Amino acid sequence: MLTNLLAESNGEALSVILIIAIVVVSILIGVATLVALALRIKIFFNYWITNRQKTEGGYNGYTAATEFLKDLGYGDVKVEMGGFFRALFFGNHYNPNKKTIYLRRSTYYGDHLTAIGLALQKVGLVIQDKRNGSVRSRWRLQKISVFGPIFFMPIVIVGIVCDFVMLCITGGAFTGIFTLIAVLLGFIYFIAGFVLSILVLKVEGRANRETLEIIKNYNFLTPDEQEKVARVFKTYQAAYICDFLINLLELIKLILKILLNIVAVSSKNNK
Repeated sequence: MLTNLLAESNGEALSVILIIAIVVVSILIGVATLVALALRIKIFFNYWITNRQKTEGGYNGYTAATEFLKDLGYGDVKVEMGGFFRALFFGNHYNPNKKTIYLRRSTYYGDHLTAIGLALQKVGLVIQDKRNGSVRSRWRLQKISVFGPIFFMPIVIVGIVCDFVMLCITGGAFTGIFTLIAVLLGFIYFIAGFVLSILVLKVEGRANRETLEIIKNYNFLTPDEQEKVARVFKTYQAAYICDFLINLLELIKLILKILLNIVAVSSKNNK
């Protein structure tokens, strides 16, 4: 009896510690989210500036990306305008499987600095694809991050319903096993999202640097235009870093919730 009481006491103390940790992490997530929002506003502001300035070279997104690829000797890569759903889910992106850069309509036809910068940045991803497999790994995980919630959310809901049914059948003996399984599946999804954020940070950062370097060498933009595009890239990179921190904190929070669930189930079984 004394052992059970001690175990129960330790379980309650551990639960309190885990709850406090979850609250602290939640506050950090809130702060990081506010910073991310500020960065998004800054990106929008930079976009507003560059959207109002046409390039002296007379390019649009399509012609700039196509000529860039041609000069680099990548004639096997196409540039196409993405359809509605592709643009909605993936935006401007490079598909390494189809060897195609897909641009939103506004980027494809846009003749302003934003469109040119975004189009050329995707060529930077093509350069990386030619060198290593990081772009392909990022593309596979990106599809999981986009469509993962569609598959995982029903599983979580089913887990909660199954636990509720078991609660009714057993007359109050709640195990939480189905919810725990659903949370573990969600944990796998968050792991994929966390790895994706690392890859995005690595791949996009390298693409930004290489794109700016090649823009200088090929004289696609004037020095003033290059500086403004670089400013947009840097803001994006800061946003990627912030997203990475949010994903890391979300992962820590999920681990704490799983531990709290395990402690709660263990405490009930010891009673």
